[in-house]
Amino acid sequence: MKKWKRLLLTGIAACTTMVMSASAASFEQAADALKAMGLFAGTSTGYELDRAPTRAEAATMLVRLLGKTAEAEALWASGSASFVFRDMDDFDWAQPYVHWLSRSGLAAGTSADRFSPSAPCTAQMYAAFLLRALGYSETVGDFTFDNAISFARSHGVINSANYDPSVFLRDHVVAASYTALAAATKGGEDDLLTKLVRDGAVSQSAASAALQEFSDYRGYARVMQAVPDGIAMQNVTSFSASGGLTLDIAAVSEAKMRGNAMSSKSSLTITLPGENPFVQERNSYFADGRWYTNVDGAKTWRALGSMPAVRPEAVPLVLIDEIRAENAEYILAYNAAGRAYYQAQLWQLLQTGAPALRDLTITGLNSEVRVKDGALAALSTGITASATLENSTVNIRAQQSSSISETGNGVSVTVPEGLSTYTQAT
Repeated sequence: MKKWKRLLLTGIAACTTMVMSASAASFEQAADALKAMGLFAGTSTGYELDRAPTRAEAATMLVRLLGKTAEAEALWASGSASFVFRDMDDFDWAQPYVHWLSRSGLAAGTSADRFSPSAPCTAQMYAAFLLRALGYSETVGDFTFDNAISFARSHGVINSANYDPSVFLRDHVVAASYTALAAATKGGEDDLLTKLVRDGAVSQSAASAALQEFSDYRGYARVMQAVPDGIAMQNVTSFSASGGLTLDIAAVSEAKMRGNAMSSKSSLTITLPGENPFVQERNSYFADGRWYTNVDGAKTWRALGSMPAVRPEAVPLVLIDEIRAENAEYILAYNAAGRAYYQAQLWQLLQTGAPALRDLTITGLNSEVRVKDGALAALSTGITASATLENSTVNIRAQQSSSISETGNGVSVTVPEGLSTYTQAT
């Protein structure tokens, strides 16, 4: 078997345990939902999700999320003589909202008489705006501007899907805003949208679909977040490709995690037409900041600052097209942004092992989560995709299933002796 094929297929089998990071995606579905509720208007040329938001646009969005649009417009109509900013003549549509925020002490200018409406709004600025919409305040010490991102992340407003530290676009504005609508307010409401409906800023009919989605999502997230420190999981992955490349993969693994230690044992079998199956046995351990790997007797280690992110985590809300609670299951279907998000991660792995592959497209992506006695019992994810290899189409189908066999104090991670015999990977 060619070396690149081994790299490719090992990468595919491991894709379900990779660390997810932010990637480019279009959150048009979130923009549509916000627009339907009167919380996002876009521009004269559309949503323009691929450019940075301005301070004027962020200020307008904050007023809408605070449910104060009518109040701001009424204040402006009653007289704007006290409006201090002199650089907003070309932003007359935002003047009522900037005026209201300034009068309310919720947004300041860049100087005594300048708001700099065309300057870009950063992720940190917008995180602070969303926290204010949820009722948190720097004035009373809830958070500081410097820790706005981390505070928003800890309160379910910012996550790896709607925040990219290298760039902040209107795409992220709608994704983070929709996420904030589902977040609990400081005042105790289940979510911000419930507060906006109660205050009359959003109609019950316009919000009903989102409110049901948020309720189902909270139940699902609670199950995923309630996984205890100690956990033992069995994972089964199947992968098949046909067309320009024909093969089958079967991978079985067992993983145990407790505290800052982890062990994993896996077996990977790759079958190609006309060739003997390729079988790889792998034992891995995380201990003392190192990732130790024994692959068919070849023992290596590499430094790793933290334990690999293989614990089950809730899929970010803005990546879900539909979530249904049925009996003891949650069934998730991913939207276009969700497919693009995970496609970018899979593509990175594929390119590492097989640079000849092109045009990867995930065509289907869904997950099922099974619950027993209020706790996570099992989850599975199915993927269909296509790619191009040497001008031929490769059709891909993959299924990954995990079951929880043990949790809590009974889980014990055994790291073997003799780790000093492992050599540092090059």
